[in-house]
Amino acid sequence: MKMLGFDTSTSACTVALLNGDVVSVRHQHAPMQQAHLILPMIQELLDSSSLTVNELDAIAYGCGPGSFTGIRISNSVAQGIGFAIQKPIIPISSLATLAQTAFLEQQWSRLLVAMDARMGKIYWATYTINASGLAELIGNERLSQPEEITSSYHTDLYGIGDGWEAYKDILIGSNLTLKGIDARQLPSAKALLQLATLKYEKGEWITAAQALPVYLSRDPLSTNA
Repeated sequence: MKMLGFDTSTSACTVALLNGDVVSVRHQHAPMQQAHLILPMIQELLDSSSLTVNELDAIAYGCGPGSFTGIRISNSVAQGIGFAIQKPIIPISSLATLAQTAFLEQQWSRLLVAMDARMGKIYWATYTINASGLAELIGNERLSQPEEITSSYHTDLYGIGDGWEAYKDILIGSNLTLKGIDARQLPSAKALLQLATLKYEKGEWITAAQALPVYLSRDPLSTNA
């Protein structure tokens, strides 16, 4: 299996390459610089593995939600490479990637991911880590006001994402019991590839023409995960 994965939905530009059993990663915290960095980072990974894009089996990318510009960069790169090589495209939720990264790096297994959506709102979702060690969505991903956030998990819950920095006091006041918070956690393309590999094996992929960014709209009817 040879798969390229990347995410630019936050202030990080993160790229990873799966080549057999080896995962190589390039990761930079570089706000507003992702458009300049992502293609050189991809080329560097390919060169270091002596691969060309035509030898890839699939491309995985962070489809959102997240930074409007960031997810469009990721989507455009995935589409461009996908059209060129005509290989499967695997969109991965940016919230799921954050949850998977927190498990990969910190072994946190029940997560409320909250990403600042600006204008007083957050993108959020609750995830649990399943028996296979992969982030599994509980309920739906949503766009809500911070005071509306709840979770079916009331214990052993960890808060992840910059929404916890922007709205920590409001979120903690929403009857959430937390074991820890990491508002600075950034997504890792290595974690993204873990989620994408399963989707590839299950045939859950799309073509380049079908690749679109994910923009969540506000759901006024229900906010429970």
